[in-house]
Amino acid sequence: MKIAKISNEMIKFDNGFELTYYHEQDCCENVYADFKFLKSYNLSTVTGKKINIYNIDFEEDIKKLIECITGQGFNMISKIGEKFFIPCYNEQNGYYSENLALILNQIIDITSCEKDDEV
Repeated sequence: MKIAKISNEMIKFDNGFELTYYHEQDCCENVYADFKFLKSYNLSTVTGKKINIYNIDFEEDIKKLIECITGQGFNMISKIGEKFFIPCYNEQNGYYSENLALILNQIIDITSCEKDDEV
């Protein structure tokens, strides 16, 4: 599957799948995955050649697609094993929940992946 659209809230793929995040936000926190960071990739992490992120073929199985990087975010892994990092953030005063989940036909808990940024 290839990326068709990237927004703040989701990544939409050409097969109709949508990768979204879920966190029950409270008034004084912001816990999220920074999907738009994918738009910054213009070089292959494998070959060093120029790429268009919209032409990369990704795994459809979320367990093969996602690799947690504890305290930072996660990698999205292409079919050829190329990794594209997506940072996750936990901006709050430490009082609120840091739970963060990704949804792509199934839910995977990535709570330990986001970077804490206590206010």
